[in-house]
Amino acid sequence: MSPANVAGAYVIVRDIFHLPHWFRQIEALDYQVSADVQLELMDELMRLGRRATRWFLRARRNEQNAARDVAHFGPHLKELGLKLDELLSGEIRENWQARYQAYVAAGVPELLARMVAGTSHLYTLLPIIEASDVTGQDPAEVAKAYFAVGSALDITWYLQQISALPVENNWQALAREAFRDDVDWQQRAITISVLQQGDGTQDVEARLALWMAQHESMIERWRAMLVEIRAASGTDYAMYAVANRELLDLALSGQAVVPAAAANAELELA
Repeated sequence: MSPANVAGAYVIVRDIFHLPHWFRQIEALDYQVSADVQLELMDELMRLGRRATRWFLRARRNEQNAARDVAHFGPHLKELGLKLDELLSGEIRENWQARYQAYVAAGVPELLARMVAGTSHLYTLLPIIEASDVTGQDPAEVAKAYFAVGSALDITWYLQQISALPVENNWQALAREAFRDDVDWQQRAITISVLQQGDGTQDVEARLALWMAQHESMIERWRAMLVEIRAASGTDYAMYAVANRELLDLALSGQAVVPAAAANAELELA
């Protein structure tokens, strides 16, 4: 991508997440919280900015339109971001709550603490909003399904392991980012498949249970792969490449109900 493409995508991200506002909030904490806490807060926002910029570069490629994307994504992000504690569940919510409380205990204002504690989840709101566009379903319902899929298949844990992979050269850095991008797409594809289960009257939990029953054997293979990863000593990029392929097979198992454009995007990535 050209520097102009990257800058254009970042401008969209800057505006939909209101990054300058949050950076000013952090800077205003001088001498009120420790410098280490301020740097950690800034690091989280910069990580969000980088990942979201890459998402727009991959998802929009040469179709960037700042006015359109800010107008579309901005209001949804604001609405969903304020509901994270309602949308998250289980271990994911517990981890978010622990981070939020730790920031508040360190002297960070509550609203800023909520925002920064949920940066990784705020990033996932981008594919969630896109999945809402595809299915025509309420973004909050799509978010519940997306996070429920992450919990049920341990995708959230798996992404944490990918993010923790050590990087020794540029190729490994590119591979790690590609792994994360692929998992993001796969979780989105599975979420769409889940939402299209049943007759539309069931709640998210019922539709997820139906989808998992239909894909029981493939889910068992995926879980067996996670057991091997947990038991492995050291880190091996090849291991995650194989695991990503297993998750891809699971995501593509619902290909009949996943739009062709999404399928073509995945084939291009692969």
